[in-house]
Amino acid sequence: MKDWLAGLAPRERIIVYAAAALLAVILVYAILVQPLYSKYDRLVSSVAQQRETVQWMQQNAVTVRQLKGANPAAEGLAGRSLLSVTDATARAAKLGPALKRVEPEGSDAVRVWLDAAAFDVVVGWLEVMSSRYGADVDSITLERAEAAGRVNVRLTLRAPGP
Repeated sequence: MKDWLAGLAPRERIIVYAAAALLAVILVYAILVQPLYSKYDRLVSSVAQQRETVQWMQQNAVTVRQLKGANPAAEGLAGRSLLSVTDATARAAKLGPALKRVEPEGSDAVRVWLDAAAFDVVVGWLEVMSSRYGADVDSITLERAEAAGRVNVRLTLRAPGP
């Protein structure tokens, strides 16, 4: 390579050195600078999107607090056990004759057996348990009973989290 450069005219050597320098600058830009600028632009865009998300969440947090305050009935179990609330609300919903068994399952769940219960009443009772007391259905099995509109139900209700 040295012999080849030495064999060139001084003017040609300057052109080769200038081309090599230009190529080096282009490679440095293509390998280092351009990827950094690209990554920077993506990060700036991501930060802007995340700021918009945070702003949206903060605005809606106020709305959620207002809605939660507007619904005083949804106060959870208010210190009562899920077992007692389940039994009392089932009887209040006229499911007493169908209520065969209510037993605790762990510290935050109860299993309920209903036989020949009116389907519409069961659904209404579960909605009350969810919206008013925050209890969620963990598992449920419904079987058609002999009478029309009646079902045999086996379900597990889980208490709301802390």
